[in-house]
Amino acid sequence: MDVRSAYSSGLTGFLDASAQLSNASSRIAHAGIAEIGMTENQEPSESRSPSAERAPISLTTELVNLKVAEFQAKASAKVISTADEMLGTLINTSV
Repeated sequence: MDVRSAYSSGLTGFLDASAQLSNASSRIAHAGIAEIGMTENQEPSESRSPSAERAPISLTTELVNLKVAEFQAKASAKVISTADEMLGTLINTSV
């Protein structure tokens, strides 16, 4: 087994989790801003971005995405840790 590919897989997973966390956090923040821009019986304010008007943001979905990103980051950290232990074992093995 190539240790570099294990490290690479772990790092890629961790970076993906970080990006997913950032995206979900951003969507949650924008949902809060959109709610502030609206009052009762009013349409969304003109200051909202066009992308925010296209798709409503589900806070439940975004909170689930945050939790998924957390689990993905933990799993990726475990992959990196395991690859590190495996490399240490290979180095300590005498031939």
